[in-house]
Parts: sequence; C-alpha cells; structure tokens
Amino acid sequence: MGTEARSIAPLRSLTLDLPPSCIEFCPGHPEYFVVGTYNLQTEADEEKPPVADDEEQGQRSNKSIQTRDGSLVLFRLTGISDINHEQTVLYPSAILDLHFHPNREDRSILVVVSSTGALSFFKLCASEGSPASLKEISTHRPLGDDEGVLLLSCSWHPHIPELLAITTSSHEVHILRVTDSWEVYETCHTPVITHSLEAWTVSFSSLIPHIPATESSESSPQQFAIYSGGDDSNLFATGCAYYPNRIGGEDDVIETPYPPIAFRGHEAGVTAILPLDLQLALLDSVVITGSYDDHIRVYAVNGDGGGMPPQRPRLLAEQNLQGGVWRLKLITLERCGNSTSEREPGVEETPGKEQGWKALVLASCMHAGSSMLEITGQGTTELCEIKVLGRFEEHKSMNYGSDFQPGSELGGRNIRCISTSFYDRLLCLWEF
Repeated sequence: MGTEARSIAPLRSLTLDLPPSCIEFCPGHPEYFVVGTYNLQTEADEEKPPVADDEEQGQRSNKSIQTRDGSLVLFRLTGISDINHEQTVLYPSAILDLHFHPNREDRSILVVVSSTGALSFFKLCASEGSPASLKEISTHRPLGDDEGVLLLSCSWHPHIPELLAITTSSHEVHILRVTDSWEVYETCHTPVITHSLEAWTVSFSSLIPHIPATESSESSPQQFAIYSGGDDSNLFATGCAYYPNRIGGEDDVIETPYPPIAFRGHEAGVTAILPLDLQLALLDSVVITGSYDDHIRVYAVNGDGGGMPPQRPRLLAEQNLQGGVWRLKLITLERCGNSTSEREPGVEETPGKEQGWKALVLASCMHAGSSMLEITGQGTTELCEIKVLGRFEEHKSMNYGSDFQPGSELGGRNIRCISTSFYDRLLCLWEF
C-alpha cells in the first residue's frame, strides 16, 4: 500500500537559528505558530537531542547535568507561502514540548516544558494594529528544584481545563492542577504511572469523564483514563478519579484505584499516543500509537469511558512508516458521513449499530520525514486499515515536530502543514 503515497514538495523552506524540537499552531489565532528549540551549549557533549534513535538513550537520566538553552520562535503565515518571523523569546533551558490550551482564554495560552524541570505559561497576544508577541505569565518547578530531571512532554485534559499531565526523564507521569491565575499544584503525592525508563509521552482519554451516580453529587469524582509511553517499550493505561471538592485539603485530589495495564506489541520505546474521540460498539474506544520501532499501531480498548481503567487492549492494525513515529496529530475524524476535526462532545453511537470511521493523521517520522495517513475502521468488527496517502521527505535529519494550520482542513481546501527537522534546523511549509 506504500506505492500509493504521493510525494509532497515544499512551498517554502527556511533555516532556523537553533534546532527545532516541537511546534504547534495557535488554535485561537490560527495564522500564528510557535516553534520550540533545543540547543546544547557545549560542543564536547555528544548527547542526543531531545529524543534518540538508539539504545543508549535510556541511560541519559544517569548523566551529569548538561548545559542547554532554547527559545520560542513565533511565526505568522501570510499569503500563499509567506512565513514571517514575528518574535524570538530566549529561554534559559531547552524546550522539549509545548501545547496551547484547548479552550481557556481564547485558546491563546501556551504551556512549555523544559530540560531543567521548569514549566512556563505564555500568552500569545495578537491584535490588529500592534505586533504579535508571546508574553510570559509565570514559570514553575512543579516537581522540585532538581535541574537534572527533564520534563519530556505535556498534555492538557480535553474536558477538565485545569488538569495538565507531564512526563519526566526520571520515568514518571504526573497530573498537575493549574489555577485560573496559572499557579501549579500537584494532585497526587505519587506519580500516577511509573515506567522503568524515560516516560516519553502522555495523553488523556478524549472521551468525556464519567461521573458515577451517588447521593452527593458534590463528592462524586470525575473518572477518566490516562495513557503514557516510555523508553521501556511500554504503553501503560490507568483509570483516574478526580475529586475537585478536595482542593485545599490534605488528601490527594486525584486517586488511581487500579494498577496500570500494559499494551503488548511495541518493540521499542513508545513515543506518541493519540486517543480518538470514538466510543464504538461494546464500549470499545480507539487509541493510536507511535514507536521508535518505526511502526504506527491502532488498538481497541474496553472501559475507557466508564470509570474503570481501560481493559482488554487489542491490536487492530500496524504499519511500518520507515522511521520512528515521534508525534501524531489528528486532522479530521469522520463518522456517519459527517467530517469534523472537533466533533461535538458526548455524541456516541448506539451499541451494535454498524458504524465506520475514518481518521486523517499527520505523523512526524524522525529520519523518514512527515507522512499523511488515512486510518479507517468499523465499529462492530475489528477490521482496520492504515494507508500512507502522502510523504514529505525534504528533511535531511530528524523530523520531531509537525503541525497543520487549523481551518485549512475545512471546505475542501488543501491542508497547510509546517514540519521541522533537528540537525539541519530546517522549517518547511507544504500542502496536501
């Protein structure tokens, strides 16, 4: 099926000052995007960039503290192929991940995690008549002052706006509570998940949290699933119970009543997790993963939306993408012939009803560049297929970050994408 993939040419390319590690468009101002960079200040250090494609990466947390810095670079897309540099914000440590909040403050708040355990919030200010800029709101060290622990990734909860998950080079997954004034607090005295090597990535279930029926609705927890991937080749999932009424007290705000379950099938580190906003027949939901072993995989799980931890993960499909799958970004999701990238929450299909689905996904595939994927499946069978529709292979080094411009997927237009590569510091604009 790989012979069907279309080769994609760049519309515009430019070279950055520092190696790019992550990128995201601003959903509140979709003409703007931010690139995070990662720079080693000492030439003597041969350490890999924020990720690695060899077995030695698992030993990184045992090394001495390195001297790294980075930056946030704000760009604006104008016209057909113009990329305008708007601002560079220097940052005292290397940027490892960044994400805009999906709904708070006009979706213009950016969270950044870094190589010294620091976490920062920025606001993208973009109004007519004045230059756009990123303004720092606050910086925190949510897990303490140990600068030897890297914050490797972060993820906002799609339905509970104050919850933010982070992963660390010390193998842990934590859930933080972010206040309206952008202060940060731990929700649990211990990690919600612990790996045996670096915890590369984390994602909350995309389904609406379950609230059990009790006599006192105020004391009822919001129950949801969380997934994490590690350099130990494990994809873990567990169920969480969030008690907002405990805020300000001594008890944990989030409990994990059940031990994590492991998904089988990954032959190297798990680096990308994409839960789909689908709830299919027999309460199945769908989770897509990426790994250092060059494969993308599609799993069905039970129990994701009912308060229990996910159960009985089954591998539906897998495909070799010729490069380590570092990031996955959902572009569109179709069911019942209705296409949407942000479907109305809470819409579920009747169990037992035959229901097909189709997802368009942008994959960042490290040394293989970026790929545009179509993943299709059925709601009442375990039939699933992965197709590579297009490949962007202009990058000559590791493609760690790619994103699409929000809105470009609508109305039958070409989807506008930005992809980056690390060692050659290349940034490219292309369309599919």
